[in-house]
Amino acid sequence: MENTKPTIKDIAAIAGVSVPTVHKAIYSKPGVSEKTRQKILKITNDLHYSVNATASRLKRGMLNIAVVLPLLPHECNQFFRKIWEGIDVAEKLMLDYNVTLERMPCGRVSADQIPIFESILTRDDIHGVITYCWDDTSLNPYFEQLQEKNVPVVTVDSDAVESCRVGCVRASGKQTGRLAAELLSKMVPSTGRLLLMSGNHKLKLLRDNALGFRDYIMENHPGLAILDVSNACGNLSLEDTLVQELQSHPDIVGIYCNSASNVMAMCYALDRTNLGQSIVAIGSDVFDELEPYLQNGTVDATIWQAPELQSKDAVWMLYEHLSGQPVDEEVRYVPLGIIMKSNFHDYL
Repeated sequence: MENTKPTIKDIAAIAGVSVPTVHKAIYSKPGVSEKTRQKILKITNDLHYSVNATASRLKRGMLNIAVVLPLLPHECNQFFRKIWEGIDVAEKLMLDYNVTLERMPCGRVSADQIPIFESILTRDDIHGVITYCWDDTSLNPYFEQLQEKNVPVVTVDSDAVESCRVGCVRASGKQTGRLAAELLSKMVPSTGRLLLMSGNHKLKLLRDNALGFRDYIMENHPGLAILDVSNACGNLSLEDTLVQELQSHPDIVGIYCNSASNVMAMCYALDRTNLGQSIVAIGSDVFDELEPYLQNGTVDATIWQAPELQSKDAVWMLYEHLSGQPVDEEVRYVPLGIIMKSNFHDYL
């Protein structure tokens, strides 16, 4: 190590801790005891490790940020369209700061992202990465390797659990679920069944959302039962599964879909069962295809989670880190909004 630049992995080995622990210690993040933090900081000082080495790149010219976000077929891309709109805005703003965004669109599973990350690791002209996580941990090893190269990562919406990413910009899953439950419970009878479309259970964000929804109903409206339908529907499509459940449970009085990509399946199922006017339906986010269903009353409201702000603010958070500014909040939460047909266009 005498003739080479020390890395976080070297520090972790000497300290006898994990790479994420070293990352938390040197960037003053929670989750590390003060004794361990001081031990790690002493080692970094002894090795002359430069915590803000990436910031010096600003003095040498343009910063290049890789944007590894899903670009899906139009019919299931409702949420990510807005994410990319935020990237469009950020790209124009960041030109004033000598920052370029290199777009590296991916598919809808972690396996689609891995070749992109492997390619990034071979390059020396990528100074930071913005990405979305399709599950809790698959990308963590790549984040660690990027950290070794002083290439920080910021996640958007869906976070990486126990990873060394710099930060995340997202909506609060539990708060979003509780907001939807509070709204729905004010619009349905005090007894009956609520159908919760809980989305992809591989994502902690959606698990937290479903937990917040259930907790609020159990605490405040025990007369309402909850029927949970996730993305895993066996041999049936999500739409067909919803139709089956709606027909099998005539006591369903409300439905909440916590994922924008599944909202149209909810709308189609309500249409097919002719229940759009008798069941209160709450969706997620704002997109063109939703408008007719809000106008005709099939969908009563939708919870806006500011996807375009999430991606724009994620780029700024990464820039702050790269330029040596303190990132005061590891997770930045965007505001939520309740959208109905009268204010739909204000958010579209």
